[in-house]
Amino acid sequence: MPAPTGLLEEPVITLLDQFAAHLGEAEDAVTAIVGDSAYVRYANDPAILKISTRPGVDEVKITFQVVHPENGPIDAASFVLARAQSFDFALEQLEVYQDIWFA
Repeated sequence: MPAPTGLLEEPVITLLDQFAAHLGEAEDAVTAIVGDSAYVRYANDPAILKISTRPGVDEVKITFQVVHPENGPIDAASFVLARAQSFDFALEQLEVYQDIWFA
């Protein structure tokens, strides 16, 4: 029996596209999506924010990680976004960590 395709990948790409669109609104931000991760770099900061997603049955685990080009990973935080939750919840989490890491 062939495995179903597109069922799990589609929500992940949608989430990454939403994160990239939100982060790309900043004039000094450069964003890129590679695989199951979105990356953002701000002009005045050498660190990169990496957003990874891992889908489950009824939820998606989202991980934010700050990576410095010379020192590697600095800090990370993750949370679970239930499919019933609004993407606004994920943006609220993102803004909290952006304030901590890029203030």
